[in-house]
Amino acid sequence: MGILGKVKSIFKAKANSILDEIENPEEALQLSLEEMKEQVNKIKKSLIEVATIKKKLESDLFDVKGKIKLASEQAELSIASNREDLAKAALEKKQDLLSQEERITAEIQQLNQKIKIITNSKEQLEYQINDLENRKEELIAMNRAADAQITVKETITGISNEMNDIHSRIDRAENKIRQKNAKISAMDELIELNALDTFDGKDSIEKELSKLQKEEKVRQELEALKQRKGVS
Repeated sequence: MGILGKVKSIFKAKANSILDEIENPEEALQLSLEEMKEQVNKIKKSLIEVATIKKKLESDLFDVKGKIKLASEQAELSIASNREDLAKAALEKKQDLLSQEERITAEIQQLNQKIKIITNSKEQLEYQINDLENRKEELIAMNRAADAQITVKETITGISNEMNDIHSRIDRAENKIRQKNAKISAMDELIELNALDTFDGKDSIEKELSKLQKEEKVRQELEALKQRKGVS
């Protein structure tokens, strides 16, 4: 580490030390609870947004399935009417709709996974909030009892500064641990959400292959319809 790095570390350590000394343990506990509850509210808002998108996609999927059925019926009717051109157009439309159905279904599955991860994060954070709320009064009582003992010991022994430093370090250490746990939970949530980001795209070769596959499916289904209807 260079000189500048060492100087920076020293100033940072001194600033943290001053903050620890002026920080009220009871206020720090309450602040931690409020911040954690705020994170839960943000998670709930995110859940609502994702669930809304999922509902929209489910509605789109229902519409697409109806259009696929209609395209099949139109193709059969066109073959029965000796309109092979119309049957082919209907089958091409059906293939496009099938691709759309596959894409929407995949997106819904991804959203389901995202909802599961966000829900797990919310439950974990709510558990930590509940645990801290249960221990909050105990910690406050411990802190006040410590203050009372310090006052007594100051009077009896005259070593108030040393005892105050000891108890303050204990309180600060416990508060820091809880704040770190809250921060870890928030970071885990962001990491898990980012891990779900997906990229969609095909290169030119894949598009060409997809086009050939689509044309082949249309040809096969057209031939099958013609055979069923007895059209040569």
